[in-house]
Amino acid sequence: MKHANYKNKEYSFFKRLAENNKRLNLTSYILSGNKDSENAVEASYRITYHIAKCGKSHTTAENLISPCITDAVRCMLGEEHMWKMTTIPLLNNTISRRIEGMSDDVEMTVIGRIISSNIFTIQADESTDVANCAILLVIARYLKDNEVEENLLFCHLSQRTRGEDIFNVIDCYFKEKEINWSNCCGLCTDGAKSMSGIYSGLHGLVMKVAPNISWSHCCIHRQSLACKNLPGELKLVLDEAVKVVNFIKSKSTNSRIFKGLYEEMMSPHSTLLLHTDVRWFSRDKVLTRLFELRYEVQVFFEDHPFFLASKLRDCNWLQALAYLSDIFQIINKLNLTLQNSSITIFNVSDKIESMIKKIDFWRSCLENGQPEVFETLLNFLSENNLSWEIRKKINEHLNGLKSDFQKYFPKPEEENYWISNPFKEQYVQAAKLSVKEKEKLIELSTESTLKAEFKGHFLINFWANISREYEQLSEQALLFLLPFASTELAERAFSYVFIKNKYRNKLNAIPDLRLHLSSVEPNFKKLCASKQAQGLH
Repeated sequence: MKHANYKNKEYSFFKRLAENNKRLNLTSYILSGNKDSENAVEASYRITYHIAKCGKSHTTAENLISPCITDAVRCMLGEEHMWKMTTIPLLNNTISRRIEGMSDDVEMTVIGRIISSNIFTIQADESTDVANCAILLVIARYLKDNEVEENLLFCHLSQRTRGEDIFNVIDCYFKEKEINWSNCCGLCTDGAKSMSGIYSGLHGLVMKVAPNISWSHCCIHRQSLACKNLPGELKLVLDEAVKVVNFIKSKSTNSRIFKGLYEEMMSPHSTLLLHTDVRWFSRDKVLTRLFELRYEVQVFFEDHPFFLASKLRDCNWLQALAYLSDIFQIINKLNLTLQNSSITIFNVSDKIESMIKKIDFWRSCLENGQPEVFETLLNFLSENNLSWEIRKKINEHLNGLKSDFQKYFPKPEEENYWISNPFKEQYVQAAKLSVKEKEKLIELSTESTLKAEFKGHFLINFWANISREYEQLSEQALLFLLPFASTELAERAFSYVFIKNKYRNKLNAIPDLRLHLSSVEPNFKKLCASKQAQGLH
């Protein structure tokens, strides 16, 4: 009906016409154009993903990456290929939409894995961003193919941080995403009342909806609390040392004069360091730097009188300063060993027990006149003898440090040590299990092949791998091991607040933060299929 003039033509005519169309191959040009546009969309997603992982501004692609790609292709491949690079959508608003889409895809993937896992645990922590908004971070740990996986569950901005507010946010999210509280076996927080309170805190409110959940106080925060107390005399030395540093650092004139002084004296360091109480590691670094530059500070105070200048010539004061520098350095090393995402309660217990035994050893060494355990103090004592007063203060501090460690880190019950080593007869006998479970544990303890595997696997992975053969034992072990021992992941995440800074204080940084922290990669093919390729825009 459309081509009436062809109705009487022979079959050979139409066959020849089809062959001519094949030679022209018009469809190949159409398909090629569509394929280029689709590839441009995927390239846009992948570039955006790298921007989010690095925490860069959304305008980075338009202002930096696109010109760089275009120039590189022009130089390497020629002008004829350069136009393809200009079809990649990299405008500011496009990057923002891409990040939101990838963030949603990653979130749904993580939620799906949590739901499919029989058990999961969470850690929650809150802080404040540059716009004075309260940030709540919740990170989940779950099992995927018998491997432990940790990912950001959600991030929420709010105005209030009461325990009830934090619980309501988490509870609403769980209900919206159909996550069951009964599958959550652990909650780890810091010691703030809004988090750890047993009545109105997050801990108490969660226990009402999930009575079997185990709550743990972050081991890093407990370690900081255990090391916080100082005897009066040593606390005074710390405060005076901070005042000495602040006198020089607080005024730009003093800083410039001191800079010229240590350059003239060819000092190994370029400046003093400021102390911040919330930065736990700063005590070690500030005191060590002050002690190493003590001669330069003495010379500085000859022309700039200060009421604490005489302390730099007081032998007892310098001995106390050297000891504080050493002990805080040891404490900081302990803190770093606890900052491990895969650390378990047994690892924490071992490290604290080691620290307590070291404290007893240090005390005995000082009593025997062997201060070699404190390197900075030993170097200073090559010129002076350790005074009786300082020895007494050090002994008092070490006694208090030991008691505080024992207070904040009670030993795990021996009945649970079969989880840490199911092949040790002592732990097998001490285990409090049912008759059938004890029988299975005895059977497990005699498996030579499993004993070989036990040495080459992480503790959680070992118990997850034998879940089919020893189901009940594996379940109990995972319920004990899976909960977080610290809020280290959330604390580390707060150090990425540079995503939202004073130049971008209105930014909704939640999608950027999810991509920045998550180990799950978005499904680029699925995201590209949901978008129509527009070409250059």
